[in-house]
Amino acid sequence: MMNMTDELSLKLKSLLTDRGLSISTAESCTAGGIGAAIAAVDGASAYYKGGVVSYATELKVSLLGVSKETIVFRGVVSEETAIEMNEGVRRLTHSDLAVSVTGYIGTAGGDDFAPNCKVWLCVASNEGPTTTKRLTLSEDRTTNAHTVIKEALLMVVEYLKENLL
Repeated sequence: MMNMTDELSLKLKSLLTDRGLSISTAESCTAGGIGAAIAAVDGASAYYKGGVVSYATELKVSLLGVSKETIVFRGVVSEETAIEMNEGVRRLTHSDLAVSVTGYIGTAGGDDFAPNCKVWLCVASNEGPTTTKRLTLSEDRTTNAHTVIKEALLMVVEYLKENLL
């Protein structure tokens, strides 16, 4: 029996292959979970370019090109950081679209900009709009991670349905 994440991954495969599009991921708090869900489907190599797990702030800056100013003035967990992570992974992987996530999914680690259990998601493409979503979580770390992965996949599916790419 398939769970919601599996169903969304299969739907994503269908939408991406029908359109001939590629996707990449930039993840922090989910530590590669979104990419793993996408790659769990047979044939994912036809549309999934790969991803960057930038758990450390330094990697967000050095690998993905998140500006130091964004980190200082908006925070590592912010809409702006999620957008810049998305732009950076699309640049690195030459993908058509990407999903990015940054946040605090546990009960420790919040800062002045974002408390614990706050997450920013971003889906954007080279030819379409940039969409973002803020999640407020309330469960344990593992449950929160699964929720974010599911929400990210759902957000990409909805993005592809709403935007003619």
